[in-house]
Amino acid sequence: MQSRQQQPRPAEAGPEQFRLLVEAVKDYAIFLLDPEGRVISWNSGAERIKGYTADEIIGQHFSRFYEPDDVAAGLPAELLARAAAEGRYQARGWRVRKDGRRFYAQVTLTALFDSAGDLSGYAKITQDMTAEREAERARRDREYQLAEAQAVARLGSFEWGLASGQVTWSPELCRILGLDPEACHGTLDGLLERIHPDDRAGAAATLRRAATEGTSFRMQARILRPTGEPRVLSCWGNVTRDEQGRPSRVLGVCQDVTDWRQREEELVEAQAQAELSRRLQSGLLPSLSLPDPALELQTRYRPGHERALLGADFFDALELADGTAALLIGDVAGHGPVEAAVGVALRSAWRALVLTDHGPGELLDGLDKVLSRDRQSEELFATVCCCWISPGRDRITVALAGHPPPLLARAGRVEAVEVAGGPALGIYDQPYPWEAGQLEADGPWTLLCYTDGLVEGRSAPGSVERFGIDALEATVAELLASTDGLQEMLDRLLDVVHQANGGDLSDDLAILCLSRAAGGGHG
Repeated sequence: MQSRQQQPRPAEAGPEQFRLLVEAVKDYAIFLLDPEGRVISWNSGAERIKGYTADEIIGQHFSRFYEPDDVAAGLPAELLARAAAEGRYQARGWRVRKDGRRFYAQVTLTALFDSAGDLSGYAKITQDMTAEREAERARRDREYQLAEAQAVARLGSFEWGLASGQVTWSPELCRILGLDPEACHGTLDGLLERIHPDDRAGAAATLRRAATEGTSFRMQARILRPTGEPRVLSCWGNVTRDEQGRPSRVLGVCQDVTDWRQREEELVEAQAQAELSRRLQSGLLPSLSLPDPALELQTRYRPGHERALLGADFFDALELADGTAALLIGDVAGHGPVEAAVGVALRSAWRALVLTDHGPGELLDGLDKVLSRDRQSEELFATVCCCWISPGRDRITVALAGHPPPLLARAGRVEAVEVAGGPALGIYDQPYPWEAGQLEADGPWTLLCYTDGLVEGRSAPGSVERFGIDALEATVAELLASTDGLQEMLDRLLDVVHQANGGDLSDDLAILCLSRAAGGGHG
């Protein structure tokens, strides 16, 4: 039987071939050192990375590749000693090129021993890792920036690997869920356990449908932190596919919108409150006019800066069928929608009573009943001033219920109207016999009705004295003599009161001012 012929073994690479291989490598600096650390070989990769030619570097100590501080600290000698002791030493660090530029290197230093076990030198392999280090730094920066952006936006993310069933969560999603980042991984069921029981089934169905159909998703769900604190998350995401087009991963983003939803609810409530305030304010302080050209009617209103809620000052004016002009100004104690609503009810009741020819006593009694019916607290009361100007504009009737008296300016004098005043509305449980006073008003005159915010402020910044009716009389007299028209007089009056109060008002104030021109009378 003929023996099988053996196949010839391939020839082994010789030293010359190995030398050529090393010299041809361009991505690594591969060179030899003698036992003292002097360079004794140099390849093309070393020339490319370090910048020296073989003629420039062979015979030079390898310490010239290190930064001066490292050389002064003895680092090159230490590396040789460790390689000789351990056989091989690996490290990363900054190195220096021929032109002085730094690069980040991965270095392997291997000690070489002869057959007798004596150190014969070192083999050194250096790889330029600068680009990789910069890429890693850029990656870490992006991750940090992403984490910061997610934290600012309260935006977390998760990834659900459909093949493995594993879910990983971003640190910000862990924070939103109130969990330690080390606990932010697991299965989909583990993630769903964090969702409020009432929302869990819907969230699970949404995610599993997206995974099955490979479609995007969007949902909103409540989660429960370990402390029991509920939060509201808005989540959306997409599904990625593998090379065969099958769904492979579900990528989701979750944003904590709890505070936003609360602000939205507060905004809706504030808008509703603002609309209510607008309607109430319109009901309290309508735009007024009288058809009689001989009468000029002006109104002013200023809120108190220390009061953030809606005030409850109100006014109105009507001209009746016989030519009588009727005026109303009042103030419900307190601030806010409840008080303002009472003010609107009083103004509406006043209109009804005036238009049905009720006299002062009946009118104030009727307003008292309306207040008692509409108020939510027995402590709530209101003051009103009602005036009637006769068709000839020469007689003024005034009825007061706890309200400061109006000022009447005529013949160069300004005085508070002296009429009997009754208690504020809502003070007595039993009917009170309110009375009215009359005064003659021949010729031109100006009637200034106001709420107590005009006179109860300070007389000067920092003063404890009130502005008062006496100061109001003097100020109005001076302004009527020095200003051009009713509008300018009222604007200047408000400026004086503002300045006396140091720029702020302690209470709302309303003004209703009626002026009769010379010779004016209802035709």
